[in-house]
Amino acid sequence: MRKTLFSLFALVLTLGASAQKATPFSGHLDRSLEAAQQRVVTLAPKKVDLQDNQRLVGYYTTDELAQYGLGLASFGANDNCKAAIDLTPDMLEPYDGMKVVAIRFGLCYKLDKSRVFITPITNQGLGLDVVSENVPSTVKGWNTVTLSKPYVISKNQEFFVGFDFAQKAIKNGQYYTEECYPLSVVESGRTDMPLLMFTNISEANGGQGEGWYNFGTGEGNLSIQLVVEGNFPDYNVIPCNFNLVSALVDTDVELSVDFFNNSKEAVSQLDYVVSVDGVPTDEQHANLEKAVATGANGSFSAIVPGIAKVGKHNVTVEVTKVNGHDNLATNKVAKGVVAVAKTTYPSNVLIEEFTSEGCGNCPPVAEDLHTALSMADQGRVYAACHHSGYQTDWLTAKWDNLTGVAFGNSGGTFNPAMMFNRNEAWVEGNVNKAGLVGIPANAAVITATTRAAMAQPANAQLAIQVVPNADGSKATVTVSGVCNEAYDTDNSLLTFYLTEDSIKPHRQYGAKSSFRHMHVIRANNSTWGEQVQWEGNTFTTTFDVNIKAAWKKKDLKFIAFLNKHNESNYTDNKIENVIGVTYNDAVTGIHGVYNDAENATVVGYYTIDGMRLNAPQKGLNIVKMSNGTSRKVMMRK
Repeated sequence: MRKTLFSLFALVLTLGASAQKATPFSGHLDRSLEAAQQRVVTLAPKKVDLQDNQRLVGYYTTDELAQYGLGLASFGANDNCKAAIDLTPDMLEPYDGMKVVAIRFGLCYKLDKSRVFITPITNQGLGLDVVSENVPSTVKGWNTVTLSKPYVISKNQEFFVGFDFAQKAIKNGQYYTEECYPLSVVESGRTDMPLLMFTNISEANGGQGEGWYNFGTGEGNLSIQLVVEGNFPDYNVIPCNFNLVSALVDTDVELSVDFFNNSKEAVSQLDYVVSVDGVPTDEQHANLEKAVATGANGSFSAIVPGIAKVGKHNVTVEVTKVNGHDNLATNKVAKGVVAVAKTTYPSNVLIEEFTSEGCGNCPPVAEDLHTALSMADQGRVYAACHHSGYQTDWLTAKWDNLTGVAFGNSGGTFNPAMMFNRNEAWVEGNVNKAGLVGIPANAAVITATTRAAMAQPANAQLAIQVVPNADGSKATVTVSGVCNEAYDTDNSLLTFYLTEDSIKPHRQYGAKSSFRHMHVIRANNSTWGEQVQWEGNTFTTTFDVNIKAAWKKKDLKFIAFLNKHNESNYTDNKIENVIGVTYNDAVTGIHGVYNDAENATVVGYYTIDGMRLNAPQKGLNIVKMSNGTSRKVMMRK
């Protein structure tokens, strides 16, 4: 089930460009009945003949069109609709000083008339159109509109480019006719850009009247492209900066470097030079698995030679040659950091599921997850369920409000969906990917994704000890951890979940009578976690958890994980590692060991003046370990 969230774009100057992240609203984009619930994409004949000094610019740059269209018929007929793509400064940077000579847009059903436009975005919001060309008539397929006056792209500019359309709401019986679905939306190109519509959506339908709405990233990309003319170098590849990468001492590390190909031909091979702390290494060669077309994004693997010194190192990757020719791009250097450590740790996995009782497609996917978990290592794979994404229900709580980051801050969400350690790498092969989430096709995909995540080393490891009180109304939880030199302790958060299985639903759509909610989060320390107080490369924290009598103790599990939280960059929210223990197993002691000399466990709690405690108390505690060491622990509750 999809809950398409609308982000209202500014129509008034007072809101500014930040209005692109406005409050979301519920709704949906209509799909042609003939699509049969599955979009089919075909390769259309090329409709524009590019000269040597011209390039296509957009979210995708092929000639693909959707076979079946989308529309807004359910919101009523409207002669004043617009569709657009948002071209950001980083996307336009390679074209500084070049000219837009034409705009082309693809349709699945012809329009009586249209108009193409370019609207700049400033600090004050959407400005006045700088390009406006009427289109007296259109065709099904690609429509190319040559501008009467070319438009010059300037540095650091951002703008909407799109076309007008009249949304019809004509029915044949109970169904809308095909002319109500003119929009071509393809699942090709970039996956992180919004689908933008200007229309009128009433409050009753979840909108705020007439304005720009963001339909998220899950639908695909509108068929809208610029034809840009300029002095393009024949060989022009622009690499992108990369995030922090971990490595072991004296061990080569493989970087995945994204790039944009603005060359005259497809790229099949690259040469590059890696520099570590300003010192260049020998030039290396990379053959791409699949050639990257002109105007398309790609990636290649760059090898950073083993670094002997522990710590963080500034690393650059300069693309020197393209298909054997000198790379003439203005910006041909990607920057990032490689953190080098002496050791790493096994990765455990937290699978976070998004669901709700209003989602009729969720029970089968939940069953796939249960099947996968039954075959997984119970000491390394854990699950938690957020009742959010598509509607909410009686099990939704404040800690489920993380859909913005989870879905890539796109404005769109859906159920069912899953995250694996909040790492976008583990949902690349999933259906309907958006941000950090995807929909695994079956239990086998969940298992394969989990195993892939477990195969990657971690920079930190956790242990957990849970001590219930006599009547089971409370439990004292102690979480300890150790990290290597590569771990980012400054931005380290600890999040705690108490989950319960086998909860009878109130009214779950699409489920059998035997269906039960699993992995429901009953308690939490903070939605995004609390700052970890590291002492060197270790920490220990203790807190109390209240346990309600209605919760079935045999179905409870205590889960703790190290994570990051970055609202501005959804990719920077990864879970480093996770540990958990069931209530019934908690009395057996500590769970999860880390590389301490003797895998020490807690043997006693003391005040700062040496008085022994029966249980940790609020404030500073001295925790004595089984190996004879002691640690200072701040108890917050």
